[in-house]
Amino acid sequence: MSAAVLLMAYGSPDSPEQMGEFLRDVFRGRPVRPETVREFQERYRLFGGRSPLLEISLRQARALEKLLGMTVRVGMRHWRPTIRDAAKDLGDPIVGLALAPQYSRFSVGEYHRALREATSSRLILVESWHRQPKFLQAWGERISEGLERHSPDVLLFTAHSVPEDPEDPYARHLQETVGGIVPMIPADVRWEFAYQSASSAPLKWLGPDVDTRLKELRAQGHRKVMAVPVSFISDHAEVLYDLDHLHRRSAEALGMVLTRCESLNDHPLLIGALSDVVREVL
Repeated sequence: MSAAVLLMAYGSPDSPEQMGEFLRDVFRGRPVRPETVREFQERYRLFGGRSPLLEISLRQARALEKLLGMTVRVGMRHWRPTIRDAAKDLGDPIVGLALAPQYSRFSVGEYHRALREATSSRLILVESWHRQPKFLQAWGERISEGLERHSPDVLLFTAHSVPEDPEDPYARHLQETVGGIVPMIPADVRWEFAYQSASSAPLKWLGPDVDTRLKELRAQGHRKVMAVPVSFISDHAEVLYDLDHLHRRSAEALGMVLTRCESLNDHPLLIGALSDVVREVL
Protein backbone atom coordinates (compact mmCIF):
# COMPACT_ATOMS: atom_id res chain seq x y z
CA MET A 1 0.00 0.00 0.00
CA SER A 2 1.37 3.42 -0.95
CA ALA A 3 1.74 6.49 1.25
CA ALA A 4 -1.22 8.80 1.83
CA VAL A 5 -1.92 12.00 3.72
CA LEU A 6 -4.40 12.68 6.50
CA LEU A 7 -5.16 16.35 7.12
CA MET A 8 -6.47 16.84 10.65
CA ALA A 9 -8.59 19.68 12.02
CA TYR A 10 -10.66 20.38 15.12
CA GLY A 11 -14.12 19.85 13.69
CA SER A 12 -17.44 21.64 14.11
CA PRO A 13 -21.11 20.61 14.03
CA ASP A 14 -23.09 20.80 10.82
CA SER A 15 -25.91 22.74 12.47
CA PRO A 16 -26.76 24.40 15.82
CA GLU A 17 -29.03 21.46 16.62
CA GLN A 18 -25.97 19.19 16.82
CA MET A 19 -24.16 21.46 19.26
CA GLY A 20 -24.89 19.34 22.33
CA GLU A 21 -23.39 16.23 20.74
CA PHE A 22 -20.37 18.20 19.55
CA LEU A 23 -19.68 19.76 22.95
CA ARG A 24 -20.00 16.41 24.72
CA ASP A 25 -17.26 15.12 22.45
CA VAL A 26 -15.12 18.20 23.12
CA PHE A 27 -15.59 17.71 26.88
CA ARG A 28 -14.85 13.97 26.54
CA GLY A 29 -18.30 12.80 27.56
CA ARG A 30 -18.70 15.03 30.59
CA PRO A 31 -22.17 16.61 31.03
CA VAL A 32 -22.66 19.94 29.28
CA ARG A 33 -25.00 22.50 30.81
CA PRO A 34 -27.98 23.40 28.60
CA GLU A 35 -27.12 27.10 28.88
CA THR A 36 -23.63 26.36 27.49
CA VAL A 37 -25.16 24.56 24.53
CA ARG A 38 -27.53 27.49 23.90
CA GLU A 39 -24.67 29.98 24.14
CA PHE A 40 -22.67 28.18 21.46
CA GLN A 41 -25.75 27.73 19.30
CA GLU A 42 -26.28 31.49 19.34
CA ARG A 43 -22.65 32.07 18.45
CA TYR A 44 -22.97 29.84 15.39
CA ARG A 45 -26.19 31.51 14.30
CA LEU A 46 -24.33 34.83 14.15
CA PHE A 47 -22.31 33.51 11.21
CA GLY A 48 -25.00 31.49 9.47
CA GLY A 49 -25.41 28.50 11.78
CA ARG A 50 -22.60 26.39 10.34
CA SER A 51 -18.82 26.67 10.32
CA PRO A 52 -17.20 26.40 6.86
CA LEU A 53 -14.24 24.50 8.35
CA LEU A 54 -15.03 21.09 6.85
CA GLU A 55 -15.84 22.49 3.43
CA ILE A 56 -12.58 24.47 3.37
CA SER A 57 -10.56 21.51 4.66
CA LEU A 58 -11.99 19.30 1.91
CA ARG A 59 -11.06 21.91 -0.70
CA GLN A 60 -7.55 21.97 0.72
CA ALA A 61 -7.40 18.17 0.55
CA ARG A 62 -8.56 18.06 -3.08
CA ALA A 63 -6.05 20.70 -4.13
CA LEU A 64 -3.24 18.97 -2.23
CA GLU A 65 -4.15 15.58 -3.69
CA LYS A 66 -3.95 17.03 -7.19
CA LEU A 67 -0.58 18.64 -6.49
CA LEU A 68 0.97 15.57 -4.83
CA GLY A 69 -0.62 12.88 -6.97
CA MET A 70 -1.45 10.81 -3.88
CA THR A 71 -4.49 10.15 -1.70
CA VAL A 72 -5.36 12.92 0.78
CA ARG A 73 -8.21 12.68 3.28
CA VAL A 74 -9.58 14.89 6.05
CA GLY A 75 -10.22 13.74 9.62
CA MET A 76 -11.75 15.80 12.42
CA ARG A 77 -10.81 15.49 16.09
CA HIS A 78 -14.29 16.28 17.42
CA TRP A 79 -16.70 15.69 14.52
CA ARG A 80 -17.32 13.80 11.35
CA PRO A 81 -15.49 12.55 9.38
CA THR A 82 -13.52 11.45 12.44
CA ILE A 83 -9.79 10.86 12.43
CA ARG A 84 -10.49 7.18 13.14
CA ASP A 85 -12.83 6.78 10.17
CA ALA A 86 -10.63 8.78 7.80
CA ALA A 87 -7.57 6.69 8.68
CA LYS A 88 -9.21 3.36 7.80
CA ASP A 89 -7.39 1.64 4.92
CA LEU A 90 -5.81 4.95 4.02
CA GLY A 91 -2.22 4.03 3.28
CA ASP A 92 1.11 2.89 4.65
CA PRO A 93 2.70 5.08 5.74
CA ILE A 94 0.15 7.73 6.64
CA VAL A 95 1.50 11.26 6.82
CA GLY A 96 -0.41 12.89 9.69
CA LEU A 97 -0.55 16.63 9.02
CA ALA A 98 -2.48 18.84 11.42
CA LEU A 99 -3.91 22.00 9.88
CA ALA A 100 -2.31 23.96 12.71
CA PRO A 101 1.15 25.24 11.78
CA GLN A 102 2.62 25.76 15.27
CA TYR A 103 3.07 22.79 17.60
CA SER A 104 1.46 22.62 21.01
CA ARG A 105 0.86 19.48 22.99
CA PHE A 106 -2.64 20.83 23.64
CA SER A 107 -3.49 20.96 19.94
CA VAL A 108 -1.22 19.16 17.47
CA GLY A 109 -0.16 16.73 20.18
CA GLU A 110 -3.81 15.73 20.63
CA TYR A 111 -4.28 15.18 16.89
CA HIS A 112 -1.24 12.90 16.91
CA ARG A 113 -2.58 10.97 19.89
CA ALA A 114 -5.95 10.49 18.18
CA LEU A 115 -4.27 9.21 15.01
CA ARG A 116 -2.03 6.80 16.90
CA GLU A 117 -5.11 5.36 18.60
CA ALA A 118 -6.99 5.12 15.31
CA THR A 119 -4.68 2.99 13.19
CA SER A 120 -1.95 0.39 13.19
CA SER A 121 -0.47 1.78 9.96
CA ARG A 122 3.02 3.21 10.02
CA LEU A 123 2.80 6.93 10.76
CA ILE A 124 4.89 9.92 9.80
CA LEU A 125 3.69 12.72 12.06
CA VAL A 126 4.45 16.32 11.11
CA GLU A 127 5.33 18.21 14.28
CA SER A 128 5.11 21.76 12.90
CA TRP A 129 5.38 23.72 9.68
CA HIS A 130 5.22 27.24 11.08
CA ARG A 131 8.27 28.51 9.17
CA GLN A 132 7.51 26.90 5.81
CA PRO A 133 8.40 29.63 3.25
CA LYS A 134 5.23 29.39 1.15
CA PHE A 135 3.07 29.51 4.28
CA LEU A 136 4.78 32.76 5.29
CA GLN A 137 4.49 34.12 1.75
CA ALA A 138 0.77 33.35 1.70
CA TRP A 139 0.29 35.47 4.82
CA GLY A 140 2.43 38.20 3.26
CA GLU A 141 0.05 38.33 0.31
CA ARG A 142 -3.07 38.33 2.46
CA ILE A 143 -1.70 41.11 4.65
CA SER A 144 -0.75 43.24 1.65
CA GLU A 145 -4.28 42.88 0.30
CA GLY A 146 -5.70 43.77 3.71
CA LEU A 147 -3.49 46.84 4.10
CA GLU A 148 -4.73 48.14 0.77
CA ARG A 149 -8.36 47.42 1.60
CA HIS A 150 -8.51 48.57 5.24
CA SER A 151 -5.59 51.03 5.75
CA PRO A 152 -5.15 50.13 9.45
CA ASP A 153 -2.98 51.98 11.95
CA VAL A 154 -1.78 48.71 13.46
CA LEU A 155 -1.61 45.03 12.52
CA LEU A 156 -2.60 42.72 15.36
CA PHE A 157 -1.26 39.20 14.91
CA THR A 158 -3.46 36.81 16.89
CA ALA A 159 -3.29 33.17 17.90
CA HIS A 160 -5.42 30.72 19.85
CA SER A 161 -4.36 30.77 23.48
CA VAL A 162 -3.35 27.55 25.25
CA PRO A 163 -2.55 26.86 28.90
CA GLU A 164 0.86 28.06 29.98
CA ASP A 165 3.54 25.36 29.86
CA PRO A 166 7.24 26.28 29.90
CA GLU A 167 8.08 23.04 28.05
CA ASP A 168 5.63 23.68 25.21
CA PRO A 169 7.17 25.29 22.07
CA TYR A 170 3.92 26.92 20.93
CA ALA A 171 4.68 30.52 21.97
CA ARG A 172 8.15 30.31 20.43
CA HIS A 173 6.74 28.89 17.21
CA LEU A 174 4.31 31.80 17.01
CA GLN A 175 7.14 34.29 17.46
CA GLU A 176 9.03 32.55 14.66
CA THR A 177 5.99 32.67 12.37
CA VAL A 178 5.48 36.38 12.96
CA GLY A 179 9.22 36.97 12.59
CA GLY A 180 9.08 35.32 9.18
CA ILE A 181 6.11 37.42 8.03
CA VAL A 182 7.22 40.85 9.25
CA PRO A 183 9.98 41.33 6.61
CA MET A 184 7.26 41.03 3.94
CA ILE A 185 5.22 43.99 5.20
CA PRO A 186 6.12 47.70 4.89
CA ALA A 187 8.63 48.79 7.52
CA ASP A 188 6.42 51.70 8.61
CA VAL A 189 3.47 49.47 9.53
CA ARG A 190 3.25 48.93 13.27
CA TRP A 191 2.37 45.48 14.53
CA GLU A 192 1.45 43.90 17.86
CA PHE A 193 0.56 40.41 19.05
CA ALA A 194 -2.24 39.01 21.24
CA TYR A 195 -3.93 35.75 22.09
CA GLN A 196 -7.60 34.91 21.61
CA SER A 197 -10.17 32.17 22.24
CA ALA A 198 -9.00 30.99 25.67
CA SER A 199 -11.59 28.75 27.27
CA SER A 200 -13.17 29.28 30.66
CA ALA A 201 -11.23 26.39 32.20
CA PRO A 202 -9.56 27.46 35.49
CA LEU A 203 -6.02 27.44 34.11
CA LYS A 204 -3.45 30.12 33.42
CA TRP A 205 -3.64 30.88 29.72
CA LEU A 206 -1.10 32.54 27.46
CA GLY A 207 -1.69 36.28 27.12
CA PRO A 208 -2.22 39.15 26.71
CA ASP A 209 -5.61 38.69 25.13
CA VAL A 210 -7.01 40.70 22.24
CA ASP A 211 -9.23 42.97 24.34
CA THR A 212 -6.33 43.92 26.61
CA ARG A 213 -4.18 44.77 23.61
CA LEU A 214 -6.97 46.80 22.02
CA LYS A 215 -7.29 48.91 25.19
CA GLU A 216 -3.55 49.55 25.16
CA LEU A 217 -3.61 50.59 21.51
CA ARG A 218 -6.59 52.89 22.06
CA ALA A 219 -4.78 54.56 24.97
CA GLN A 220 -1.93 55.23 22.55
CA GLY A 221 -4.26 56.95 20.11
CA HIS A 222 -4.80 54.16 17.56
CA ARG A 223 -8.25 53.68 16.09
CA LYS A 224 -7.93 51.26 13.15
CA VAL A 225 -6.60 47.75 13.77
CA MET A 226 -6.45 44.80 11.39
CA ALA A 227 -6.30 41.30 12.87
CA VAL A 228 -4.05 38.66 11.31
CA PRO A 229 -4.91 35.27 12.87
CA VAL A 230 -1.63 33.44 12.21
CA SER A 231 -2.41 30.27 14.16
CA PHE A 232 -5.48 29.60 12.02
CA ILE A 233 -5.43 28.80 8.32
CA SER A 234 -9.19 28.61 7.71
CA ASP A 235 -12.37 30.50 8.49
CA HIS A 236 -14.15 28.84 11.41
CA ALA A 237 -15.77 29.72 14.73
CA GLU A 238 -12.69 31.25 16.38
CA VAL A 239 -12.30 33.57 13.41
CA LEU A 240 -15.93 34.21 12.45
CA TYR A 241 -17.22 34.65 15.99
CA ASP A 242 -14.29 35.56 18.25
CA LEU A 243 -12.64 38.04 15.90
CA ASP A 244 -15.42 39.14 13.57
CA HIS A 245 -18.04 39.55 16.30
CA LEU A 246 -16.81 39.42 19.90
CA HIS A 247 -13.60 41.43 19.59
CA ARG A 248 -15.04 43.68 16.90
CA ARG A 249 -17.73 44.74 19.38
CA SER A 250 -15.04 45.33 22.01
CA ALA A 251 -13.23 47.59 19.57
CA GLU A 252 -16.41 49.50 18.77
CA ALA A 253 -17.00 50.11 22.48
CA LEU A 254 -13.53 51.70 22.59
CA GLY A 255 -14.23 53.92 19.58
CA MET A 256 -12.07 51.73 17.35
CA VAL A 257 -12.53 49.76 14.15
CA LEU A 258 -11.29 46.16 14.09
CA THR A 259 -11.06 44.54 10.68
CA ARG A 260 -9.44 41.28 9.60
CA CYS A 261 -7.40 40.25 6.62
CA GLU A 262 -8.71 37.30 4.64
CA SER A 263 -7.90 33.82 5.94
CA LEU A 264 -5.56 31.62 3.92
CA ASN A 265 -8.25 28.97 3.26
CA ASP A 266 -7.23 27.34 -0.05
CA HIS A 267 -4.70 29.98 -1.16
CA PRO A 268 -2.41 28.34 -3.77
CA LEU A 269 0.68 29.22 -1.73
CA LEU A 270 -0.80 27.46 1.30
CA ILE A 271 -1.45 24.34 -0.75
CA GLY A 272 2.10 24.60 -2.05
CA ALA A 273 3.37 24.85 1.53
CA LEU A 274 1.46 21.71 2.57
CA SER A 275 2.80 19.89 -0.48
CA ASP A 276 6.37 20.87 0.36
CA VAL A 277 5.90 19.70 3.95
CA VAL A 278 4.67 16.27 2.81
CA ARG A 279 7.45 15.86 0.25
CA GLU A 280 10.07 16.79 2.86
CA VAL A 281 8.92 14.20 5.42
CA LEU A 282 8.63 11.50 2.76
